[in-house]
Amino acid sequence: MIRLGILSSSRADFGIYQPLIEKLKDDNRFSMEIIAFGTHLSPYHGHTLNMIEDLGLTSIKRVYGMPLADTPEAIANAYGLLVSNFSQFWGTHHYDWVLALGDRFEMSAAVQAGIPLQIRFAHLHGGETTLGAIDNIYRHQITLASSMHFVATETFAHRVLAILSQSEKVYCVGALSLDGIKNMELPPWSEVAASLELPEHEPFVLATFHPETVEHEHNKYYSEVAANVLLHLALAQKQNVVITMPNADSAGSVFRKAFQQIQASLPEKIFLIENFGKARYFAAMKQASILIGNTSSAIVEAASFNKYAVNVGNRQLGRAQSLNIFNVPFDTEGILNCCYDALKLGLYSGDNIYYKPNAAEAIINYLANAKL
Repeated sequence: MIRLGILSSSRADFGIYQPLIEKLKDDNRFSMEIIAFGTHLSPYHGHTLNMIEDLGLTSIKRVYGMPLADTPEAIANAYGLLVSNFSQFWGTHHYDWVLALGDRFEMSAAVQAGIPLQIRFAHLHGGETTLGAIDNIYRHQITLASSMHFVATETFAHRVLAILSQSEKVYCVGALSLDGIKNMELPPWSEVAASLELPEHEPFVLATFHPETVEHEHNKYYSEVAANVLLHLALAQKQNVVITMPNADSAGSVFRKAFQQIQASLPEKIFLIENFGKARYFAAMKQASILIGNTSSAIVEAASFNKYAVNVGNRQLGRAQSLNIFNVPFDTEGILNCCYDALKLGLYSGDNIYYKPNAAEAIINYLANAKL
């Protein structure tokens, strides 16, 4: 039996893993453990460990080490603490493969701790580029430390090969979060709206803004621009605004404060959601008029729900895009003009470059057939 560890540091990566986890639960070739850390264990970010427990998963390991603040210094200290804690964890827990997804600093710390112990990592979503985020560095670090790679597009496969200077175990499987999306049964919007206390029949834009970690010093201005845009959309465009709260990056609290202020000024139109969960988030994406922000989910997933997305700033700069994306800098007038244009277009009818069928099944087969 293949012993498999799955590193999950947040609601975001766990939502992406879910199609894979559901299939692994029924595959007797594998024994699976979830290694939960990061914001999963943070009450400040919704304590999303319950997302894992709600799937009926009982084999869950916990590794602690979250920053006490959101300054670069605090995150650097947390990175060191996670490396220390994971070095002890890897010394006492043994797996044939450990899955690591994406580009978060917490994920990088977990992987870096495993290098001296020769942990066999399989990396998902390598080869991508986000020039406006420090995550770009973390992603490439994880790529270099991994022995197997599951990428979303052929372009990303070529980039991983360029980083590694070798041709083994790089597989293009598509974006795992889109696995089974054409037949996915989402909860009815009426149930989602009721569970989150959202107006059921009123149109809304779905907003997700994170700090730009490369230009940390500009985030107060960026948060003010984002808040002004969202407030204007709520007041002038007859659109409610549903905001998913930012993750644990440098200056994340600056965005949180800005969004809390506009929500307090217009509580009947602006709604803050700490944690949707994957199914409810997809249901909201399907129901939304447009998406706005600087999150990878808009770029990777929105096209599959026939939605246009306004991608703001440089956080996702360099990431491959489908034709549903409007790119605009942090400028109030420019963002609003893009939103107006996107709202006029209605539904997007083009392709999603990140979609390939049977991503989870492909990953499982590659893992099952890999030499140990």
